[in-house]
Amino acid sequence: MINIINVSKLFKNGKGISDFNLVISPGDIIGLVGDNGAGKTTLIKSIFNEYKKDSGDVLNGDVSIYTSGYINKISFFPDQSVYPKNITLKDYCLLEAELSNVNRDEATKLFDSLCDSLDLNDYKKKTFKDLSAGMQKKALLMNCLISSPDYIILDEPTANLDVKNRLEFLNIIRALAQSGIGILITSHLIDELEELITRIVIIEDGKTVYSNYFDKNKESLEKIYLQVTKKNQVTGISDIINNSKNDNGGVRSLADIIKGVKNK
Repeated sequence: MINIINVSKLFKNGKGISDFNLVISPGDIIGLVGDNGAGKTTLIKSIFNEYKKDSGDVLNGDVSIYTSGYINKISFFPDQSVYPKNITLKDYCLLEAELSNVNRDEATKLFDSLCDSLDLNDYKKKTFKDLSAGMQKKALLMNCLISSPDYIILDEPTANLDVKNRLEFLNIIRALAQSGIGILITSHLIDELEELITRIVIIEDGKTVYSNYFDKNKESLEKIYLQVTKKNQVTGISDIINNSKNDNGGVRSLADIIKGVKNK
């Protein structure tokens, strides 16, 4: 498991995170919820050392992920499609594998398996600029999976996707968690999170104000959010809730997505 212990990162304006604690276990799908500026991005960047922490550490067992190199087993899916425009999908993924110290032959086999699972076989030699928004998301996820991670942190992964591609992407996340990969996901789409997560963490002003297991059959994520943050109206998030309603559509089976990801 990953243990985020007393992580703090405060900026000169007082914004950031303070003494943040969280345990992510294999198979978890944890929803990290908070308004803009609550500290979600600061937490993620602190985990990956993009921001230098003021204090705290991230452990795998009893050992820091930074000193042990275990950070290479944690992948990050960004909230924006950031990629080199003129590199092919295959070259991009194999470069990521090399940076993560994955054997090239193993990475090539895994790349081919993932292309099969994600219906990307026709795009292996295409550049990212040649892909649709939905295909770009799949390609970025494949780049996360090429290192056979134990954990994935996803920041607004379904942003700008239509209903069909969103449902398909959520199905992939479920399959990954069922394979034992621990997931931490941020999203403003309340209905989306309700259908997906097993635990909920609410962050406000850089601190955890709520953390518990979540059962969509017994609880409403919107009600929990309102009660915990003591808001009478959902400010800044209500439009997103409305936009996420009535997302109906078929989702193709993606059971084969796991093939090769955890089998090295």
